[in-house]
Amino acid sequence: MTRCDPGHKLAGMTTAFVRNQWYVAAYGREIGRELFTRTVCGESILFWRTGNGAVTAMSDRCVHRRFPLSEKPSHLVGDTVVCGYHGFTYGADGVCVAVPGQTRVPRTARLRAYPIVEQDSFVWVFIGDPTLAATTRIPRAPWLDKPGWTVVAGMEPLAARASLLVDNLLDLSHETYLHGGYIGTPEVAETPITTEVDEEAGIVYVSRRMADAACPPFYSNSTGLTGRITRWQDIEYTPPCLYLLHSRIAPVGVLPNDDGSDPDAFHVEVVYAITPETEHSTHDFWAVARDFALDDQEVSDYLEKSNRTVVLQDVAALDTLEQVIATEPDGYQELSINIDTGGLAARRMLARMRAK
Repeated sequence: MTRCDPGHKLAGMTTAFVRNQWYVAAYGREIGRELFTRTVCGESILFWRTGNGAVTAMSDRCVHRRFPLSEKPSHLVGDTVVCGYHGFTYGADGVCVAVPGQTRVPRTARLRAYPIVEQDSFVWVFIGDPTLAATTRIPRAPWLDKPGWTVVAGMEPLAARASLLVDNLLDLSHETYLHGGYIGTPEVAETPITTEVDEEAGIVYVSRRMADAACPPFYSNSTGLTGRITRWQDIEYTPPCLYLLHSRIAPVGVLPNDDGSDPDAFHVEVVYAITPETEHSTHDFWAVARDFALDDQEVSDYLEKSNRTVVLQDVAALDTLEQVIATEPDGYQELSINIDTGGLAARRMLARMRAK
């Protein structure tokens, strides 16, 4: 790993997509025996489950006159989808199997099919050359589908480019100012961070360890802790899509045991899947997994409501920032400081991925 030094200025951010990568398209629970569509990296994709429960994905445009197959009266018949405009019918692999008024199906009548993997409660779709899908790593978030953990999750649309959300999540000092009363306390902004980049694995790490901090409502109301706490924020970002925040909360002075066990702390795994919709809009998938109060519905309800509030505060700020960037003159130079080292490292890594 290499240490990352802070940058001072960086020109306006690019919005080009990183292709030949896996992106989260949906939660598995979103896709069933109804036609479902979502745009990923500017590509409108149709999803549905076959009779055996497998997810299939294909272009959401009929080859005939481009009618969206997700629009009624398009519908499923068994494991085929029938276009509601002229009746072209497609199998689960996207190949047309029937056309109106003739028995011969044109050889080119086929939709683009997308590789799909269901993993850790997410449905991942591969954007780019499908022959590269099998050899491209999908990052993991195992707590979302693992015994001993309870999860709340959601997705919010963001009217801003994905890179703004990456910046936001890799610099959590904004919690002190934007999320006061929920997750932010003064110590978050005051505590220095460490940033490391694993170039070989393609991961950016940012860590903030607070030995003596106020306990924000997000944690006091869910764990029952009062007074001062030890609070760790260890970030792991795998470009372009997956962000993990390993959060540890414990009474002041309580540390893990020498063998790595940590029975006296509370652990929260916060997961964000950052999926570009278009160059200027993003699907903001979020999930909060915990290893305590597993069957307490009140805790689940509280964390879901509170985290969604925090997400919506980010959404409002980033939507505003997108509008500002859209109207600023070319060549604007922004100032970066120590707290931006993680975000700057992510920008450089994403730029290299786009250039491939």
